[in-house]
Amino acid sequence: WTVIQRRMDGSVDFNRNWTEYREGFGDLRGEFFIGLEKLHLITKSQPHDLYIYLKNFQGEHRYNAYDNFIIGNETELYQLKYMDDYYGTARDALRRHKYMEFSTPDRGGCAEIFQSGWWFHSCYDSNLNGIYNENARKIDEPGVKWHSWTDNSLKFVQMMIRPKYK
Repeated sequence: WTVIQRRMDGSVDFNRNWTEYREGFGDLRGEFFIGLEKLHLITKSQPHDLYIYLKNFQGEHRYNAYDNFIIGNETELYQLKYMDDYYGTARDALRRHKYMEFSTPDRGGCAEIFQSGWWFHSCYDSNLNGIYNENARKIDEPGVKWHSWTDNSLKFVQMMIRPKYK
């Protein structure tokens, strides 16, 4: 598995502009986002599996995995172009984001409201790049969120991909 995003302690601000999300930021040993351009280049050659690990502040954890994860190019605004079936213990909070273009706070809309870059859809069912906020316990409070499991902000999240083998 290749880790493409990690949140764990709030040490890295994910309220970043388009260029920073395109290029990537953070520290691979801690909190980081790999970058949309790298993510596109990796997934364009062949579909990948996406694995998302979630942990709350009470120590409970869940996961979800998605088949055939593909991200578009910059002209397509790094659209979440495709993802297929999922399985896991967190229930799906990403499917509604399928076909959404990536958005960042400097481009307005939900990204500006929730101070993070993500594939927003009315505004979100999930936002793993949201503000690191242990006290966010309501659905409308900004935080690192996966609403199909909990409205509370999450302590640790990690997104990973690997090539889809036939």
